[in-house]
Amino acid sequence: MPPAIRFSREAVLNAAYQLVRRDGPSALNARAVARELGGSTQPIFRLFSGMDELRNEVLKLAEAACRDKMLARMQDSCTPYLELGMAYLLFARDEPALFKLLFMRDRVSDGSCNDDDDEYRWVYEIIASSIHVKIETAALLYQRTWVYTHGLAVGIATKYIPCIAEKDMISMLQESFRAAANQLGVALSAS
Repeated sequence: MPPAIRFSREAVLNAAYQLVRRDGPSALNARAVARELGGSTQPIFRLFSGMDELRNEVLKLAEAACRDKMLARMQDSCTPYLELGMAYLLFARDEPALFKLLFMRDRVSDGSCNDDDDEYRWVYEIIASSIHVKIETAALLYQRTWVYTHGLAVGIATKYIPCIAEKDMISMLQESFRAAANQLGVALSAS
């Protein structure tokens, strides 16, 4: 009779995800996951084709967690774009290891410089409808403020900026957005 299955695919994935959340992406290896589970490495390789598949599944969980936080923060907001930036900064603060996994890693590239505007179109549409500009202008605003927001988030996630209040984060995002709008000649309402 074959041995009873002690760990499900979900249990192994959850153990790997919690390991990465706590100890960072570099901690993810078969032995560490087995320790996290309180078992051997055998279930990992029985339930996944290898560590690459497990890493990809952990990445998907991290992406979903980040997306859920962003969408929750934006819901019912009169400033959804600002809330999107805040969600990004708070994710960096509250989940630094997952932030690093998602946003501070090499990307697979074929060498081309493709903006992949389709991936961000939903953000451009939020900006365009919020401040009544064309989608192309919204894309330019996003590109200019993204660099600043990402740099701030990296500083937060790496503890380079060790302590920053949420009200200061909001203020910094607003200033960056106003500066980019001013640079592009976009008039913003006083609110």
